[in-house]
Amino acid sequence: MINKIANLPKPLRDSLIYASALAFSKGLALLMVPVATNYLTPEDYGRLDVLQTLADLLSIIIGMGLAESLFRFAGSASNTEERKSAAANLFGMSVVSGLLTLLITQACAPFIASALPGDISLLEARLILVSLALCSVILVPLAWLRLEEKAGLYFLGSAGMVLLQVSIAIPLLMLGLGVNGVLIGTLISTVTLSSVLIYLQYKDTGIAFNFARFKSYSCYGGPLIFVGIAGFILGSFDRWILADEVGTAAMAQYALAAKFGLMTAVLIQPFDLWWHARRFSCFEEANGAVNCARYASLGIVIALFSCLIISILGPTLVRILTPESYHGAIQYIPWLALLAAIHNATSTLAFGAMSASHTIKPALIDCSAAAIALAAYLLLIPIYHAWGAIAATYIALLSRIIVMYWVSQKERFLPFPLVKLISLSLFSLCILILMPSTELSLGVFLQSIILLLSFLAATVFLGFIPIKHIQLVMLKLQRK
Repeated sequence: MINKIANLPKPLRDSLIYASALAFSKGLALLMVPVATNYLTPEDYGRLDVLQTLADLLSIIIGMGLAESLFRFAGSASNTEERKSAAANLFGMSVVSGLLTLLITQACAPFIASALPGDISLLEARLILVSLALCSVILVPLAWLRLEEKAGLYFLGSAGMVLLQVSIAIPLLMLGLGVNGVLIGTLISTVTLSSVLIYLQYKDTGIAFNFARFKSYSCYGGPLIFVGIAGFILGSFDRWILADEVGTAAMAQYALAAKFGLMTAVLIQPFDLWWHARRFSCFEEANGAVNCARYASLGIVIALFSCLIISILGPTLVRILTPESYHGAIQYIPWLALLAAIHNATSTLAFGAMSASHTIKPALIDCSAAAIALAAYLLLIPIYHAWGAIAATYIALLSRIIVMYWVSQKERFLPFPLVKLISLSLFSLCILILMPSTELSLGVFLQSIILLLSFLAATVFLGFIPIKHIQLVMLKLQRK
């Protein structure tokens, strides 16, 4: 079996390793769901989600688009020396960012804790803020492992961190430490991983502080902060408004559904971890535009299929893993999964906009979408609560994907099979509507399998997965 995997094409082999890392990490995170929902009240679970969304927001700001800048400048470097020089300077930027973050956020911790919904304590705020400062430092080392195609080391780092976090958090939850127990586990695992990655990065590329380069990198990565903030508004800010409107206990249902919905992104991520790191270099190769369009289209197919998988598995997992008081989350999961697929498809289609020397256009598009979402949240959530949040996000994300595609094609044309992609998307929506969400039975299982097979048949019929390629891969596996 190992020999068969070793003889696979490198892109497929690396994607499998990334998939294994994600499966391991998210499997452990899934293990935490029944533990957390049994040892945390819905109010505590909602409060933990508020802290996690704070982490989402601040990680975007302090990250400064450093990983994307590494892919852009080191990934398109003409030689190894320039590649490592770009990595060393971006590593230096991440260290400066981490130190500043630590000092500023700890000074502002009392204000942050009082400003958040859900009665967040000062200790909880300080714990999550220290972890965030360390996370900003390891962004470049993790991205460098992907760029250098060191998928095995990436697996050890990401999976090891989650294993350590869960191993510490579960006993602390059982001892009654509640939210603080989860945050302490996060902090210890982050300190451990950052120590290892900082050493490896320094050994491989060194560290540099060329402030002239900092300026050029900031011109590219800086606007991505606004892209990230817009993504936060589109993906997480609705939960803060919900918590303020209906309380953290009621919001916990929606927050749990969002966790399962975002598992769509987890299923897509193995492909993204490989493709986003090398898409710029792929474009420079022979027949680059055609290959980029083909790979990006495959990414969208994977996103749609992942959405359907989560729509089947999510409701069943909620019923199995959580107390009945959390089962209200089931009704939201399919529609949040589709939102995650739309969000991912937008990132995949944004190649042209991201290939310029700056990222102002993606920032403007995302900020406009965020403004639409924010206005819709304030209008719809007070009336329709969770369904209002979902409807508002659909309005914003559909507007965003249309504009992003148009702008990206103007910037750098890729021959996407647009009609086929739209047809497959509409077919996926029909499957989602027909997908059963009742308790698992033989009839529900068979209906779900038939719907998934119909999607796969559609991808083959439309030419996204050529039969010839499937036959070649299967033949190669049999020979090995």
